[in-house]
Amino acid sequence: MNAVREEIRYSFPKLVANVAIALVFAGMSYLVLWTLNSTSAEIAFLLPIGLLLAAGIFLIRTLFDVLTIVDNVTGLFLRRLGIKEGWSKQRIFNDIIYIVAILLVAATLFPLFSNLSNFGPLLQEITTYGALGLILLFVYDIGRTFYRITEAKAISVANRISNSSNDEEKINGK
Repeated sequence: MNAVREEIRYSFPKLVANVAIALVFAGMSYLVLWTLNSTSAEIAFLLPIGLLLAAGIFLIRTLFDVLTIVDNVTGLFLRRLGIKEGWSKQRIFNDIIYIVAILLVAATLFPLFSNLSNFGPLLQEITTYGALGLILLFVYDIGRTFYRITEAKAISVANRISNSSNDEEKINGK
């Protein structure tokens, strides 16, 4: 929990600053569009586009900060569920099994809730959104695990290639 708290404490000011700067650029874009509407068409088109691109850059930086926070929170939540933090193909398979189990449980509960007259539709919505949230969590974990496995393999191949080039240099006497 401390790692998540520290990550939020570190990333939150950057996140707020990036969103504020993006909003300033977006506001400037609309202000420039409104102000330069009667002038040259090229300037009235290019300047707001450039300002919106700058706003987009800051929104992308915000997205990276949010993803680091979401990654830590997801890891914490999965540890609370009892899922180990290994990066293996078995973990991806387990996540797929969890997704199928969530779908089966939601499909089983849905008709049971339809028989309830007062709270049936509300319970069906809660079941649907809860299942969707858990499925998205496990799909995110599958993507995260797949990325880490692929990254480890790519680093291994890069190390092998760099070691083979170093060995060739030693053999050739360079």
